[in-house]
Amino acid sequence: MITGGKKQVLFEEFANETNSQSPVRAQYLNIKRQNPDAILFFRMGDFYEMFDDDAEIVARELEIALTRRDFGRGQKSPMAGIPHHAADGYIARLVGKGYRVAICEQVSDPALSKGLVEREVVRIVTPGTIIDPSMLAAKRNNFLAAVVPGRGAIGIAYIDITTGEFAVTQFATPEPELAIQQEISRVSPAEVLVEAHYSRLGNRKKRWLATVMSEKQVTKLGSNGNANAEIPDLEAEEDEEEDYAPLVKLLSGLAGHVTPYDSRYFAEDDARHRLLKQFEVSSLEGFGCAHLPLAVRAAGAVLSYVQETQKGLLQHLIALETYSTNNFMTLDPYTRRNLELFETGRLNSVKGSLLWVLDKTHSPMGGRLLRRWIGQPLLDIPTLQLRQQTISELLTDTLLQARLGEALKRAGDLERLINRVRQRIANPRDLVALATGLHAAAEVRTCLDETASENAPSLVRLVDRLAENDDIIELIEKAIIEEPPVSINEGGIIRAGFSAELDKLKEASQNGRQWITELEQRERKRTGISNLRVGFNKAYGYFIEITNANLNRAPTEYIRRQTLTNSERYITPDLKEYETLILNAQDRINKMENEFFTQLRSDIAIHAAERILDTAHAIAEIDVFLSLAEVAAKSDYCRPQLNEDDTIHIVAGRHPVVEQAQTDTPFIPNDTDISNHEAQIAIITGPNMAGKSTYLRQVALITLMAQIGSYVPAESATIGIVDRIFTRIGAQDDLATGQSTFMVEMVETANILHHATPRSLLILDEIGRGTSTYDGLAIARAIVEYLHNNKRCGARTFFATHYHELVEVSKLLPRIRCLNVAVAEEDGKVIFLRKIVPGGADRSYGIHVAQLAGIPRPVLHRAEEILAELERQGDAKARRKAMRDMAMPAAWQMTLLASEPHPLIDELKTMKVDELTPIEAISKLYELQQKAQRDS
Repeated sequence: MITGGKKQVLFEEFANETNSQSPVRAQYLNIKRQNPDAILFFRMGDFYEMFDDDAEIVARELEIALTRRDFGRGQKSPMAGIPHHAADGYIARLVGKGYRVAICEQVSDPALSKGLVEREVVRIVTPGTIIDPSMLAAKRNNFLAAVVPGRGAIGIAYIDITTGEFAVTQFATPEPELAIQQEISRVSPAEVLVEAHYSRLGNRKKRWLATVMSEKQVTKLGSNGNANAEIPDLEAEEDEEEDYAPLVKLLSGLAGHVTPYDSRYFAEDDARHRLLKQFEVSSLEGFGCAHLPLAVRAAGAVLSYVQETQKGLLQHLIALETYSTNNFMTLDPYTRRNLELFETGRLNSVKGSLLWVLDKTHSPMGGRLLRRWIGQPLLDIPTLQLRQQTISELLTDTLLQARLGEALKRAGDLERLINRVRQRIANPRDLVALATGLHAAAEVRTCLDETASENAPSLVRLVDRLAENDDIIELIEKAIIEEPPVSINEGGIIRAGFSAELDKLKEASQNGRQWITELEQRERKRTGISNLRVGFNKAYGYFIEITNANLNRAPTEYIRRQTLTNSERYITPDLKEYETLILNAQDRINKMENEFFTQLRSDIAIHAAERILDTAHAIAEIDVFLSLAEVAAKSDYCRPQLNEDDTIHIVAGRHPVVEQAQTDTPFIPNDTDISNHEAQIAIITGPNMAGKSTYLRQVALITLMAQIGSYVPAESATIGIVDRIFTRIGAQDDLATGQSTFMVEMVETANILHHATPRSLLILDEIGRGTSTYDGLAIARAIVEYLHNNKRCGARTFFATHYHELVEVSKLLPRIRCLNVAVAEEDGKVIFLRKIVPGGADRSYGIHVAQLAGIPRPVLHRAEEILAELERQGDAKARRKAMRDMAMPAAWQMTLLASEPHPLIDELKTMKVDELTPIEAISKLYELQQKAQRDS
């Protein structure tokens, strides 16, 4: 912490430093001191310049030239620059690498400034506060979030400043880390704020000193008198304990960037006051979060961060939503990854994901909403049935689908456009795009009006949400030309007829320009100088230029203005008069057009923003419904029946992604019938590449699609609502934490066993394969028994395995069913039929699969020899017998019927089986077996 005395010393040294520098260098250092954590883009004319460490970082990260510039005292500073018109791309690259970028603009006109041009930071760009459309993904929200863990509870807030979405939640949980992972994984923010309990000023001090002072001066400060001696050596000083580090580590990989933020901005009283002031209310009761202190703290921190980085852009924020995570299905990060909801696991590509199949939306806002629906499946059956009904009404009218599609293509991004208007940063082209989008919304309304009736009640409700915005369309089209410039400072924006005064000015300016255009021809004819030229530059204005060879023919009334190497430039009284007329008129025109545009933008923001935003949300929903209807019609999906039962019954189900990706091969459909009370666990055996994993994912994806309100790829489906989908698919080492494949597998499996409920759906693929055969087999069987016998965890489960011995378990436990993937052999070759049939597989066909994979023939032949030898030795039979022995009562166990009790029987009677973890169960089983063997 810097004390008052030390701060005074530092400021005095800073003053001495800057006084010996050039004015622009002093200005730069002053602004940089205020933004030590950001790369400062310092506007100088047509370029943004970076200096010192910033220049070196930018040159390295962006691969641009690094130069040096002398700002006084003969010392040269590193410098790098980029053209201002190309800045967005460079900023996006820096932000993508995790840097903060402070945009410092010239806020005074260089032409009017007598001294140093005034500059100030107008905004700070961070991953979660990007507003430039060119830097944003059109069909994806750009959320800034904050996480506040408490005792047994979590508070989360997130905001998208480009759309105005601002939401908070707080929920109790005995496992905060898991809860944070699940919710942050769902939101997928570009940036997350975490509370940092350290002295931010102390850290800023070090960065500031390194920025504004040379190494020699820093050393001098540390050894120059008593006051200075209190300043610690920069090399020796360490930051205070960073207690936010575990949370940063937890969030890594779930968010684009994690930002430690000063704890004072998370203080509850300050956060609550900040929210009340923002929404101009006296209580947060109306927002539903008044009694959620952790949520309030998170929301307050988010608000403060946006206010700090995006100066003046929060006036559009007028709503706050409080939501509950109990209203939708829980999907942990593993499940989102394993089911490839948004991107594929291998290529990180949208193509090949569920989103790729379902997203036929025509507008960016529709795409964002569909992504939200997929990531947040609902548990509320009436809401889901309403969505289904809307899709059904669209499905019956293909002409309506086509008309809506054409209109939605022109809707653009109404949501982000109107928020740019509310933020007062919309440019003329944004308003033209807004008018075009509102035209498209009107067409959508007309289409639905002509079609909606008593037979289509859901479509009628959508029509009611589409506000009429003809007045806004008319106002924009009356005021702004069809193809305006981007900047509001260059003129050429306002349409003729909007203002009589402006029209007169434009006419006078045009007449003056016409006179000057004709002057060149008149003077050539009058003087006989064929190469006489009339030109213009900013320094000297309009001029008449005559080459040296023709100077003797220049009229006497010409007034010499400028002498060049090969020519002279002149003016005339008339030319000067028209120049004044034109330039003055142009300045007034630009000023008036700027004022008209600014007023128009403000009027729309104040009087029409809410209804336009409502229209945008309705258009987004219509777009999603149309997309789901188009997919359902094209791919022959069915409307699933939803209920609160525990049954999942699917007839001829298909994998939605594989079906679309492999169009050259007909997809083989399969049935599914699973329920808690009859067939709770399905053990699926069969060779690799036969389709086990596809079948598992297919059931999970059909269930998830049903719970977003979509139709599903099947002939028919009845889905008992699922509260969670858990998946354990695939295996990989976690090298960052030193965890092996098997450890990762066990950690994920433990998470499932601890949190699954009877309403959950479990997809388990090859549990136990990461360790030795017998260990893996024992663990796999123990898990199956635990899922079957533990009432708290008794979830609907699909368990794919290569341990064919597990088939024996179905003979002992009543709610287990065995399935296998049918395989045919023809001429020594295996043919995968892709059909799921009852019963267990008796072979793995591993060598056949190896042959298909291209393993060299000598290896295959040797493998066949080894396999034959093992089978002759009866290894496979021995293992099956071992499993049967584990299942069937041994002689010593028959003491259960004897008159005298056996100690092992007493131990079994008192054992609390439901409380044992799978590993404990296995250990206990081995212990009992050893005791039995000793007794026998």
